[in-house]
Amino acid sequence: MIDGALLQYNNQPLRVPSAAKQVQGSGAQIGSGMKVDKSSKLYEQCREFESIFVKMMLDEMKKTVHKGELMNGGYAEDIFGDMLQDEYSKSMTKSADFGLADSLYRQLASR
Repeated sequence: MIDGALLQYNNQPLRVPSAAKQVQGSGAQIGSGMKVDKSSKLYEQCREFESIFVKMMLDEMKKTVHKGELMNGGYAEDIFGDMLQDEYSKSMTKSADFGLADSLYRQLASR
């Protein structure tokens, strides 16, 4: 049997405190509300940095995959794979909202 009070409690809308200055437990600051100029040169460089960071993550992920006999193209495959990961990282940075470029832009633009 479902208790009426419990049902009413579970159907309440989620309330997020608007006065919160920090993410709970992390010490990280929530965005300052500063507008991000996505057409500026600074933001372009921040996005490039984010792309490099994503590529580093992809490189580390690739190291965990076992290379079998079938998928051993030698040096040419390594070069092509590296170039492909460059393009993947640029594409991921443009389409996904990682937030690193925005955060970096806010930090650098406020100085």
